[in-house]
Amino acid sequence: MDLEQVRAWAREAGAIALRSYQSVEARRKPDRSYVTAADEAIEHLLHMRIRAAYPDHGILGEEGVNHHTDAEWLWAIDPIDGTGMFVSGLPIWGISIGLLHQGRPVLGCFYMPVLDEWYEVDQQGPALFNGQPIEVLRDGLLDSESWICVPSNIHRRYEVRYPGKVRSLGSMAAYVCYVARGIAVGALVGRPKLWDIAAGLAILERAGGEARLLQSHALLDPRQMLQGTPAPEPLVVGAPEAVQMLLEHITLRR
Repeated sequence: MDLEQVRAWAREAGAIALRSYQSVEARRKPDRSYVTAADEAIEHLLHMRIRAAYPDHGILGEEGVNHHTDAEWLWAIDPIDGTGMFVSGLPIWGISIGLLHQGRPVLGCFYMPVLDEWYEVDQQGPALFNGQPIEVLRDGLLDSESWICVPSNIHRRYEVRYPGKVRSLGSMAAYVCYVARGIAVGALVGRPKLWDIAAGLAILERAGGEARLLQSHALLDPRQMLQGTPAPEPLVVGAPEAVQMLLEHITLRR
């Protein structure tokens, strides 16, 4: 698969989103999350581009534009990951395009248009941030100035004893990419859908990270999410040593 082609799709999608950024009209979906005309237009665009380039591939999209989701090659797309931030006029959102082969993430592109930041990985090369190789953070994991990404409902659902800082920034894909880049120690990622994290997982794994389930501590198997179901438990992502540390410091409230 051609990462340059995927990057062109993401840039085209970003241009659509930027046309309405700072003047977004949103409505609520049945799950009470936001959706905008830009989300729908971008998903339609990506669906058409993927079908034209790879007609035998499947597509799983957040806004319901799905096709042949049991295919050997499956694209998982989130037209705007961080729609709440997009609606609020904040910059932490982006276009997430991931490709899985037999349920394993192998290619990813996450583009944040306002910041012009690119997180990418193809099927063979290193994970990249703006063209430069990245890797997960392995030192200073318990430093008081280090930080982890957390959900906005952390105060209601979780007990966190991490001695550093916590930050809720509104985009699961950004969380995973910040961990892959080594600027965040790790992240607690709720129970994402595959489109939220497919691109990020490909980038994270190539950067030396992993994703584990919070309660069972098992490695995430994305094949459990191929039909659009959420992860079976909240996820913790980071370098293996960071994940083990965070699993000891984060629990669900009873």
